[in-house]
Amino acid sequence: MTSITKRTIATVAIVASLALGAPVAALAGTTSTTTTTTTIVTKTPVITTLKQWRAANKLYLAKLKVINLSFLAAVATAEMNLSASIGGATNATERISARATYRFAITEATIARSNALTVLGKPPAKPGHKTAETTTTF
Repeated sequence: MTSITKRTIATVAIVASLALGAPVAALAGTTSTTTTTTTIVTKTPVITTLKQWRAANKLYLAKLKVINLSFLAAVATAEMNLSASIGGATNATERISARATYRFAITEATIARSNALTVLGKPPAKPGHKTAETTTTF
């Protein structure tokens, strides 16, 4: 695994832990005991024919391709900005700042891709397969 991949994964893990840990830390000092739980159950649309499945699968793959191309474009932009910043840097502080900005851009692109993939969901089920139930609890 390359160094940048390790750094990106570590950065995403840190951002996720901070994002999930901050609300918990904020609620740690409160004494309120009211809890509201909301459960949302959604079913994927039932596909009865292979023709419908092919159309749904084609649409799913097209959306997946857009998500991946958007991610690759964000990474390419970050790399281009890094090379421009490093080329114009006159001291170590500017180079460090440019690399930090690059890592942040990569992390943001990774988070955006992950969120888009979560919203996209699972691929459509073929006809005759059991429909998937998705349960989300808040």
